[in-house]
Amino acid sequence: MFLSGIDIGGTSIKFGIFYEKLNLLQQWSRPTPKEPAEAAALIAAQLEPYHVAAIGAGAPGTLNAARETITADNLAWVDVPLAALLRRASGLPAVVINDGHAAMLAEMRSGALQNVQTGILLTLGTGIGGGIVINGQCWRSPTGLAPELGHIITHSDGLPCPCGQCGCFEQYASAPVLIRMAGGESPADLIARARSGNAAAQAVFAQYVHELCTGIVSLNSIFAPEVVALGGGISEAGDFLLDACHTTLARLHANPQPTLRLAAHRNTAGIIGGVIASLKLGVTMH
Repeated sequence: MFLSGIDIGGTSIKFGIFYEKLNLLQQWSRPTPKEPAEAAALIAAQLEPYHVAAIGAGAPGTLNAARETITADNLAWVDVPLAALLRRASGLPAVVINDGHAAMLAEMRSGALQNVQTGILLTLGTGIGGGIVINGQCWRSPTGLAPELGHIITHSDGLPCPCGQCGCFEQYASAPVLIRMAGGESPADLIARARSGNAAAQAVFAQYVHELCTGIVSLNSIFAPEVVALGGGISEAGDFLLDACHTTLARLHANPQPTLRLAAHRNTAGIIGGVIASLKLGVTMH
């Protein structure tokens, strides 16, 4: 019997099957259904052939720990009892945590934030997620409603966000924003052109990095982290992204600068964190 790690995103649901010592046996993805019950049914159906012992899932948005519900603006989900839906659909023990916290658990266990006392993870995907390490622990508010790093305000009275605020960080530095800046071109293609020396692509990427670093400067001013780790799809740019961020942070006077690292687990961090969370259910792996 195995354990599963699930990463529910605004575009796709990533699945991972794990066996002893958190070894990844298989991974795949499917498009995210709009309705929460449909998402739970899809997850149960996809996992059924593997006879998993439990489901650990990371989901975007705000988790209300007391009610075990999640509100995900990017999915138009409000107070969804996702863990209960997963248990009902699968008949298995299930736990749901914030997707940023899931990625954080993976990076703290064996990635960019291992042995870090004060650190920040930013996941750059459909939105901006992540988490905060304080005193070597993954920090969350007592209610489970924070942190929401993608919803710090980087532009006063700026673009409207589905969360109800205006000027949120993720409205200026998430993956869809880079696509919009590039006129519909994929981030991978834009970054490839920028790497090759295309001036127009470089200008777009520089604008995006400026917005990303504006948020990093604000977080650096509050937490003074040892490390800021960058994950999510945009982090696939690798050192090209890190070098651009270092240059921009120096210009924005973030001093002293935190150490920037690429998230070690990149797009598998969410599924790894999900399975780590499921181990707290008391199940065993065979």
